[in-house]
Amino acid sequence: MTGFYVRWAIMVGGLILLALMTFQQYQRDLSTISLATVLNSPATSKPVRIQGMVKSGTLSGAVDQGQATFELIDGPTTLPVEYAGPPLENIRELKTMVLIGHLDPATKTFKAKDTALINNFGFVAAAYLLTVISICWVLFAMSQRVMVLFKEIKDEKLYEPEIDPLGHNK
Repeated sequence: MTGFYVRWAIMVGGLILLALMTFQQYQRDLSTISLATVLNSPATSKPVRIQGMVKSGTLSGAVDQGQATFELIDGPTTLPVEYAGPPLENIRELKTMVLIGHLDPATKTFKAKDTALINNFGFVAAAYLLTVISICWVLFAMSQRVMVLFKEIKDEKLYEPEIDPLGHNK
């Protein structure tokens, strides 16, 4: 029975390690920060990901050639953006976007170099977590039942070796 619990402890430990690694990757590569946080944090050369909506009436420049200026809004916070990167095919006013770049501390303008997909991983992560937990619970319950059944069979001695007519065990 001890081996049974060791196997499950190793599986649970592996799942916890996988969850921690996934969370670190999400924080490093996929999470966005608010516009207020970018404006209030010290300047850094490391690219950050921000999410906001393009303010109506502020989009200008050669969007089809990868040059655009606009204002990004997130609630009450507004941040001017200068985009210089790959041509944007889907930029338009009142569209929520994720931009990758850095804040120019002198002009308080966000210099965006690229865009990214809008992430909505909260729902997806919760669904996967619920699925994995329920599958683990079902497997654990099934293996427990198999162990109990095995013990009952062993205790009942349903299987006994056949004795031949001369009294020798086969």
